Amino acid sequence: MTRPWSFVVSATPVIATSVFLIWKGYGPQFDWVNAVLALVGIMLFHAAGNVFSDYKDYLTGVDSKEAFCIPNLVSGEFKAEDYKRYALLLFFASCAVGLVLTFRSGWALLAVGIPGLILTLLYSKTKFIALGDLDIFVVFGLLPMLGTSYVTVGVMDWSTLLLSIPVGIVTVAVLHANNTRDIPTDSRAGAKSFAALIGEKASVRLYQAYMWTPIAYTAVMAVAGLFPFWTFIFVLCSAVIALQNTRQAQKYFSEGLAAFNQLDLMTAKLQMFSGLGLILGFIVAAL
Repeated sequence: MTRPWSFVVSATPVIATSVFLIWKGYGPQFDWVNAVLALVGIMLFHAAGNVFSDYKDYLTGVDSKEAFCIPNLVSGEFKAEDYKRYALLLFFASCAVGLVLTFRSGWALLAVGIPGLILTLLYSKTKFIALGDLDIFVVFGLLPMLGTSYVTVGVMDWSTLLLSIPVGIVTVAVLHANNTRDIPTDSRAGAKSFAALIGEKASVRLYQAYMWTPIAYTAVMAVAGLFPFWTFIFVLCSAVIALQNTRQAQKYFSEGLAAFNQLDLMTAKLQMFSGLGLILGFIVAAL
């Protein structure tokens, strides 16, 4: 129900931001307890968002027996009310962790937490007006960096947003792969994702561009001296997975949208390896 394979999407920004801050020299004041709490909290929050999104998609008809989706609700194995209660329980648990972090670090954390909660609850509506990708980029590509910075070192270091492109774009790519596959069923349900807005062929090309963004961006940051060169060396190792995903997406032109059936999971794999590359790069440079 929670899609645990996707938790790499929420774990990566917290861990990457933490090692980035240590590389920048915040090591002596770094709060490791808060870092762990932030990691647990955002994963619970992500789980809540996944369950709540499936609940809303079922109610609006986006998820149906014709759609490629987790069949728990459409098969009748679970009732919608079960999903609603589980989502609320997970939201409560994640907010409880957030409140502990707020008491430990400061009330300014609510400037990150409250928008994150609102955007997560609104996600199911934003996907009807082609704003779902932007919503997810903010929730998993911008807010976690600032929040992690605040709870671990006591300030919102805006330079952490430099991580938003290599981390956030691949997160958006996971969603984009899913939405590209679901263009026909989403359209029938009245949902207009960004993938549906630009069309199938353009969505394929955009997905392929997303695959190479972390490597290209990290190279530019390394040359500019904003990231250590080690980050590029390690992120470059993810090129094998980026190439696999690019080739799989290319099969659309012979197999149709069925080529995207497992690409969301395969993209999460890229998130794991490119994110790990960033993390290792900062660790090696810090050492």
